[in-house]
Amino acid sequence: MNRTKTIKKYLTSGFNWRIAFAFLAGAITSALLMDFPFFSNPIKDTAITTDFSNLLATLTAWVIKINGYEVTLNAPSILFTKSNGIYFAFGCLGYRQIIWFSVFLLISPGKPIHKTWFIPIGIIIIEFSNVLRAAIIGISNYHNPQSFEIIHAQGTIWFVYGTVLLLWLFWLEFFKK
Repeated sequence: MNRTKTIKKYLTSGFNWRIAFAFLAGAITSALLMDFPFFSNPIKDTAITTDFSNLLATLTAWVIKINGYEVTLNAPSILFTKSNGIYFAFGCLGYRQIIWFSVFLLISPGKPIHKTWFIPIGIIIIEFSNVLRAAIIGISNYHNPQSFEIIHAQGTIWFVYGTVLLLWLFWLEFFKK
């Protein structure tokens, strides 16, 4: 099969268009719910979000402590010293990635019975990667506070998005039929 036929087959595949739609729908839904105050403020101002932030801070403090660092937990903050630590703000909770992952899976091909267990397990894995990300940010901030912005915004965020990508690829490889 020549290259033109391969590309044409790929572009006319209903499966590929459904995956593309699922990807865009997840991206748009997560952007709406996280970036527009009309939608994000009701989510931000709930007890569940506060409790979730405190839980992530507690788990992150535990990961940092088992790596040999002394921290003080003042959820949702983790302090190394009075002037050095990290804080779990609303945007740091992983909601964007959870929404994007979940909407993608809900729309993508696959049996609903598998989606009922894969989505919650995927959310747990995403949040575990988010806790590891926060621990990396906290430890690097402890050693070099000037590096916080680059590590937070450009460095470690790809760790969580990479986790989402791997979960999607795993789903598409093993559960799409």
